[in-house]
Amino acid sequence: MLTREQIIKELYKYAEELGKTPSEKVFYEHAQIGIYDLKKCGFPNYGILVRETKLPPNKFDKTKYNPEQLCDLFIKVIREEGKWPTRGLLDIRHFSNKNFPDSATFYKKLGLTKKLALTILEYVKDRREYDDVVEICNTELQKYKDTNEISEVDGIESGFVYLGLQHGDYKIGFTKELDRRREDITLLGSEPMVWIHKIETDDMTGVERYWHNRFKSKWLRGEWYKLNSSDVKAFKRWKRIF
Repeated sequence: MLTREQIIKELYKYAEELGKTPSEKVFYEHAQIGIYDLKKCGFPNYGILVRETKLPPNKFDKTKYNPEQLCDLFIKVIREEGKWPTRGLLDIRHFSNKNFPDSATFYKKLGLTKKLALTILEYVKDRREYDDVVEICNTELQKYKDTNEISEVDGIESGFVYLGLQHGDYKIGFTKELDRRREDITLLGSEPMVWIHKIETDDMTGVERYWHNRFKSKWLRGEWYKLNSSDVKAFKRWKRIF
């Protein structure tokens, strides 16, 4: 069981790495600590923990960006990285530079991945010397022609409920984009996230809820569970649910 001192030390350590106080969600994901761990150590909530460490509270990014500014910033990252940036990569830039928007700002104002790529293509269509950006956007769009990517039937969005392994613990969650989600989780941990199995479904929240309830006796924190080989085999029997 974690102690108060260990939780405080972990928060100080991660805040130093980020250069700012992490948000509650980011801290839980990175440190693999949940609200119940805090409560067991006498912290009623995350805000009380931050207050006790004397760290400045994490502030929501209220900077206003128009679509053109966001497109220019996104293109800049594409060119610097030489590839389509993941959400995790965008957030790392945000953590290191408070004037750079977080990933949610890009996706909320410019659309999710497919729409965002189309938005960037539209933005540069009449401009010269953007062939590199066009190529990377088109490569990203090719993923949506595959059956293992997001599909929409009659307005219903499908995706995946996944089982992953990191640090010996199992994570059960859902996502529309498996590779991007794995990269995001890996960036927040100290070792890669390993995919164990995925279930394709048009009811991501419902299927995820089923597995969370089924394994609730083995819950650790957040979406993390301590499973055995029989549990893993049971999960892997499910392939596709529509």
